[in-house]
Amino acid sequence: MLIAKPGSTAIPDSDLLDEGLPEIDAGEIEPRFRAVVGRGGERRGIRLERIYWDGLGRMSASGRMSTSDLVHYTASQMPESGNLASLLRVLSLKWALRRLDTVEDISSLANVNAIIQASPSPTILLTRDRKVQLFNEPFLSMLRQRLPMGNAEQLTRGLRFSIDTQIDEALETLGRNKGKTLNTGFTITVGSMTMKGQINLALAPTHEKPMLIGYISRY
Repeated sequence: MLIAKPGSTAIPDSDLLDEGLPEIDAGEIEPRFRAVVGRGGERRGIRLERIYWDGLGRMSASGRMSTSDLVHYTASQMPESGNLASLLRVLSLKWALRRLDTVEDISSLANVNAIIQASPSPTILLTRDRKVQLFNEPFLSMLRQRLPMGNAEQLTRGLRFSIDTQIDEALETLGRNKGKTLNTGFTITVGSMTMKGQINLALAPTHEKPMLIGYISRY
């Protein structure tokens, strides 16, 4: 199936999935009926898609309340002409978006840069295509010490950085082993000069794209 707007080029579904859009499971959109009993014994019959029930469950657990308490809270805010199921859907999405905003703020590139700058050891942010996107002052000091080439711009402009492990393999290994690090060798080349050493890699806590934080342990 192709998805397109009038006058635009159709985009294959597979391309959209490559952009990070999730697949929709048939069970997620099937309405499910539940009877919810409030504190005063009031019984409400509610029909929602499974994904909204899942969202309300996560919201309840986060707020340390029961789903029935959450429904009671929502019903208390409902206008006379309102629809409780619709209000619960809005509440579920609003809560999820607020959480998403918080996570994206914490995992922004600016905060990743702060983590790198706070490290006392030479530290870099390495992209999937082997580019050093960010680095700290200890990393620059290391380059000046081992590869004397004038100013910082000269050092970093022609710098080539590679690790002994394939980056895709490192990303996959660290993705499987949450909370772990991976030690491997590295090579830095600037012009005709080369230096080697060891680096500890960790998944960068950023949502923007898969990247690695590298803490140089020996050089």
